[in-house]
Amino acid sequence: MVFKNLIGKGLSKFDYPIIVNSYGRSGSTVLTESIIDSSIEVNNPNLENLVFRSISQEAWDLNSANLKNGIVYKTHDYPPSSYSNENLKMLYTFADPVDVVLSLLRLFDEKGEEWIKLHYEHLGVSYTDTFNQIISEDQLNLEKHLNKWLNEKRIPIAFIRYESMWNHQDDISDFLGFKVMLPEFRNRKSSKENDLNVIEEIEKSYKQLRENISRLDDFFIIN
Repeated sequence: MVFKNLIGKGLSKFDYPIIVNSYGRSGSTVLTESIIDSSIEVNNPNLENLVFRSISQEAWDLNSANLKNGIVYKTHDYPPSSYSNENLKMLYTFADPVDVVLSLLRLFDEKGEEWIKLHYEHLGVSYTDTFNQIISEDQLNLEKHLNKWLNEKRIPIAFIRYESMWNHQDDISDFLGFKVMLPEFRNRKSSKENDLNVIEEIEKSYKQLRENISRLDDFFIIN
């Protein structure tokens, strides 16, 4: 880990920790990978993969994370009691919860229950064998997760709506201090995307969160 941190600090375009957060299935992975790809300063293609893996790290528990300069951390955690390094910047992606739930239903079918259990763990939620009820209840506490970060006062956070993230590449670049390029936009894969009854139930169950999200700007910065 020390070696990876040294590589990240020496070969990335930024000298502070970057955290990419979300309540899941909201574009945090594509944003994390784009930031890392855009930040690497390596002319030797043989080293590019090593540098990517060095700069890319996970911080599922922010309370215990030792945040290092020049590293991009992906997380789904809540605000910690304290940060090991407050010289950091966070980007938080959010998306329509209907698409989030449809995506999770697809991944349950494709990747299985163990993947879903790990996803619940990363969001600090106990998994039960009632996963299909995610259609009718906010099992993952998506609304709580977003609200906790909207009320965080200690660090700068850029909030980005996934559906319009490609329109805000310049804003993301300005926030981070270097040019970030996203890959070409690709439509989501979904499960039950043609099942109108399922979609109607999700819309009903997540009505309050959807209304709250609709009032947010597509891109905005707090602190």
